[in-house]
Amino acid sequence: MEIIFDAFASFLNIQTILFLFIGVAVGILGGSLPGISPSMTISLLLPLTLKMDITNAVALLMGAYQGAMMGGSISAILINAPGTASAAATMLDGYPMNQKGQTRKALQTALYASCAGGLVGTFMLVCFASALASLALKFGAPEYFGIMCLSLSLIASISGKSLLKGLISATIGLFIAMIGLDPIYGTARFTFGTTNLNDGIDQLAVFIGSFAVAELMFQLGEGRNELNKKPEQLNRKDSSLSLGEFLGQWFNIIRSGILGALIGILPGVGGATASFVSYAAAQKQSKHPEKFGTGIVDGVVAAEASNNAVCGGALVPLLALGIPGDVVTAVMLGAFVALGITPGPLLFQDSLDTVYAVYIAMGLAIVVLAIVGTVGVPVFAKVMGTRKSILLPSVFLICFVGTYAVRGSYFTCGMMLLFGVLAFLLRKAKFPLPPLIIAFVIGGSLESNFRRSLLYNAELGWKIFFTHPMTLTFLLAAVVLAVLLARGNKTKKN
Repeated sequence: MEIIFDAFASFLNIQTILFLFIGVAVGILGGSLPGISPSMTISLLLPLTLKMDITNAVALLMGAYQGAMMGGSISAILINAPGTASAAATMLDGYPMNQKGQTRKALQTALYASCAGGLVGTFMLVCFASALASLALKFGAPEYFGIMCLSLSLIASISGKSLLKGLISATIGLFIAMIGLDPIYGTARFTFGTTNLNDGIDQLAVFIGSFAVAELMFQLGEGRNELNKKPEQLNRKDSSLSLGEFLGQWFNIIRSGILGALIGILPGVGGATASFVSYAAAQKQSKHPEKFGTGIVDGVVAAEASNNAVCGGALVPLLALGIPGDVVTAVMLGAFVALGITPGPLLFQDSLDTVYAVYIAMGLAIVVLAIVGTVGVPVFAKVMGTRKSILLPSVFLICFVGTYAVRGSYFTCGMMLLFGVLAFLLRKAKFPLPPLIIAFVIGGSLESNFRRSLLYNAELGWKIFFTHPMTLTFLLAAVVLAVLLARGNKTKKN
């Protein structure tokens, strides 16, 4: 307890609190700009931390981490372009809420769900770090394949009125995920002879093209009068999140936060997968699943609570084992080493004060995020008071610059435009886009872990999936869930 109090006391000074506010503000700004990912935001802050003491550096980094994860929802809600890959699921209900005149409510929901989910993730980090890290070590390629199959089965719940169109859309997503170098042998596939496709197609280029650019094309088709029309003034009370609405989401928040933290612990899975899994779980448990995707609070809460809970989960293997859970924590690992912190089992034995400093910084960063976000929401909401004739070109410019920033390549911008056209045509033909996005996000891990599993024991071959109890459990759950969801969709359609 003495170590905890000393660690907490080290944060109770103006300088450290100032760095927390700076980190959160920079994180929100970086996360809200498409293409400026959380890892890039933290990378830009790394040189500043090298001259700081450990407490201030940790405060700055944890603040930026939490801020960036929430910041991605701002552009997802306002312009239908996710600032981060983890915010892709937020668009499914966040942007429709914006279109219904509930911009302020959508932003408030994303903010407070992010804070609540972050608290759940931090709680799991504090209480179960060592135990959960040990569990993650037991997961091999077969177990990861089982998890990916379980995630893929959730497509049946978001395929809309036509399961066939949903499956076709998912198949397209899987095909897109296969573009690039073979994950096992390194041979080029579907690259058409260009080296620009060797690394595959960037996630944000697909997200921004499929949602933002496609939406711009639909908006431009409304005609000049609609583009120059002055937006209606909204009633602040009607477009704000009430305390009762938020408290009514407590179970959704806890479930999504736990799912996000658990998925965050698994190296390489990522926040995008966690958000979609939590979104599908919320839809499955909802009394009105047909309302998901039309602009409801439940969908935004599930996505945002999950992706901020991933922060706490991803730090579990980093601190306990020295294994980064995602790209952001890989950057964090480099920052910690540069600061003289060596993550791993010995960290809990030799530098327990540093461990508690990280815990406290995570918790305080969430409090600061709530303060900064509450002040910023009205400012962000005013964006929608701009005429479409001014807003749409600005949105396209942001999308183009953000996509270019990902790889510094005009080719990536071309891919964004290509997927914008593809998504526009799919929407015109009434094909749902969420199955395509989920399959694309999961496809790479699904294939690589499937093939690694087969190579793990050549004699067993595909039978290896039946010799691992956890894998078999995941696969059976995937089959049962897919059947139940498909039957539910059929019943609802009839």
